[in-house]
Amino acid sequence: MATQKRRPPSRRAVLLRKYRKWLLPAACALVALLIIGLSLFYILRFAEPEPEPPASSLIPENMLQVEDIYEGTRLIPKFDLPVCQYEREKFNDVGRFVRYEDGKALMGIDVSEFQGDIDWAQVKASEQVDFVIIRLGYRGMTQGLLVTDECFEKNYQGAVDAGLPVGVYFFSQAITEAEAEAEADYALSVLDGRGLDYPIAFDWEPPVPGENLPAEDLRAYNAQGADVARFGAAFCKRVEEGGYKPCFYSNKNMIYKFFDMDAVKDYPIWLAEYQREPSLYYNFRMWQYSDQGTIPGISTTVDLNICFEPY
Repeated sequence: MATQKRRPPSRRAVLLRKYRKWLLPAACALVALLIIGLSLFYILRFAEPEPEPPASSLIPENMLQVEDIYEGTRLIPKFDLPVCQYEREKFNDVGRFVRYEDGKALMGIDVSEFQGDIDWAQVKASEQVDFVIIRLGYRGMTQGLLVTDECFEKNYQGAVDAGLPVGVYFFSQAITEAEAEAEADYALSVLDGRGLDYPIAFDWEPPVPGENLPAEDLRAYNAQGADVARFGAAFCKRVEEGGYKPCFYSNKNMIYKFFDMDAVKDYPIWLAEYQREPSLYYNFRMWQYSDQGTIPGISTTVDLNICFEPY
């Protein structure tokens, strides 16, 4: 029998054999890429985010992060001042007053000519006042004249005669250290050696323009906080040199946002904060907590204070 001649393979078959060698590896590689891609997708989608840097690392070196009982977490300037150690649970409402129940804190008021004539014997008899701070004088906001409070003499003598411990304050509008020293000298001159149980306080407050008192007429309107703190230090130093105890009066907002308190770090703070509990981070010796007090013998409302460390 004759042998049948084999037909040569078709071009299609040749191509199939040629590409079969790499088709399977290519398919495997594709599947592997799909698996890797899906894995990366789920990792990126569900992975834990990178932790943020601790909050403390974001705080400027000259600031502190504190927990304020009224404002929550906030930043305040870092001053070289002792931290307040008063215990919150010891602040208690007693009728119209706030008391600090530690066995030594005392209740006081501060007065000026705006309280009018005061019956100091009645104030003493009320047993609601342990001490009084009297405005001695002030510097005018426009011309800068030094003036004695028109009720200072009778308030001082009336309080002393009633047996109440007395301190004084001077309302400053100083715009130089020399003016602050002049204010202290003026206070010393008015006192003329008379005794005080409580300090002479430096009370500088920013002048507020009004309808009949434009900003350009207020001589201290553009004063800077760092400068005014230095003025306060100059006043307090001169008071010490005169043989009296000084202190620095201000409120929480001014302490945190205006004054450079390092300039007056050697002097006790008299804090004004009208709340049922003080919240200043730094220590203070006296606290003015209300301007709406009512006391027998005084016909108007009056500022109420606590002195935590009696003089």
